[in-house]
Amino acid sequence: MELPQLTLDTYIALCLVIATPWLIRTFSLFSAQRASKTDTEHLISTAILAHSLYMLYSLLVSPPQNVFKALNLPLTASPESLRSGLGERFGGEQNLPEYLTILLKRLGLVDLRSLYVRFGHDVLTSCSYCQSFEDFALFALPSPLLQYIREIAFVGILTLPKTLTSNLRPLGLGVLLASAMAEVYWVLSVQIIIPQRGSDIPVIWWHDDFVQMRHLLFLALPILISFLPYLNLHKIPIISAFVPPPEDVTGIFPRPQYQLQGQVTLPPDPTLSQVSSVTLRTLGHLIPTLHLLKYSHAAIMRSQSPEPSENDDSTPPPPSSLHSRATEWWRGEAFEGEAVRTDENVRNVLKAAGMSFDEEKKEGAVVVQPEGPLLNSVRIAVNNLKQQGGWPSEYWVY
Repeated sequence: MELPQLTLDTYIALCLVIATPWLIRTFSLFSAQRASKTDTEHLISTAILAHSLYMLYSLLVSPPQNVFKALNLPLTASPESLRSGLGERFGGEQNLPEYLTILLKRLGLVDLRSLYVRFGHDVLTSCSYCQSFEDFALFALPSPLLQYIREIAFVGILTLPKTLTSNLRPLGLGVLLASAMAEVYWVLSVQIIIPQRGSDIPVIWWHDDFVQMRHLLFLALPILISFLPYLNLHKIPIISAFVPPPEDVTGIFPRPQYQLQGQVTLPPDPTLSQVSSVTLRTLGHLIPTLHLLKYSHAAIMRSQSPEPSENDDSTPPPPSSLHSRATEWWRGEAFEGEAVRTDENVRNVLKAAGMSFDEEKKEGAVVVQPEGPLLNSVRIAVNNLKQQGGWPSEYWVY
């Protein structure tokens, strides 16, 4: 994976080309109206710019060192060719730094050349005590791990609560963690193929390629996170499983606000999962409401006066009307219920079975007769129905 390499002057010019319109757009420097962004948004936008320029520097100006690429030699080049090429760079072999001398000795072994491809230049030149594969692997681990931790912290800053990107924190962290695990697994398990001398088979520099891909990910991820809220990807059914809705849509309704008409107001542009969730929660409220309505209707009908009032001048309905027949039926229900409740034999049997419905009796502050278990159970059930169904749902609004 080869990227173009820039000189420092070219990189500085590129930075000016990128940073100037970015800062003008962020701070509205030449606009008559000041930007509506908060100080936090300005800070985050500036941090993304600085982070992007740093990643561009790592990609285009300071790529991973590789002695074979620098000398334009194949991986199978002899140690003498490497020493001669480095001697020309440093003005003589006697001027070679000590770490390059150690590197040349190590590259005389084929196994260490494979480790050079796997773990890179810095590991083989810096670790003086490393001898085995495990030694080099443990020495190579901290550098990429710290880079991922730094990037995770940066994504956490970009997705602070109460910002447009706060809902994208799981997505950003998930991408970084998946990338870190994939890189570790691949670097430790990939098979390194060293071609024979004179072969045209290209060498895959796994360490260098992974470093470049890591930096490309670090460059692209913050920029994508800053732009994703404006693409409304959470509305697409399949992608919505990975991209949660923004915070102002996730909080579907404010906490208890009521509307006695029973109308449920959906948020703007709701997703299918949000509509389904609200529907299930509203049904969970309506079920006890319907039970309470059924029992309340029966209680009201049983409590109607059996005879019309003497002062009632309204014309009574004909005997064959539905109202008269319903009233007569509920009057019979009330009579049967009163007969059962006042029958002493029934009371004694229920009391012996532990299902008494006697009222609580007190003498002053002393309870002489506790409330019957059956009556207490009925009272608790009715109170639960009142709490769950009697009050307006918390998902209703004014």
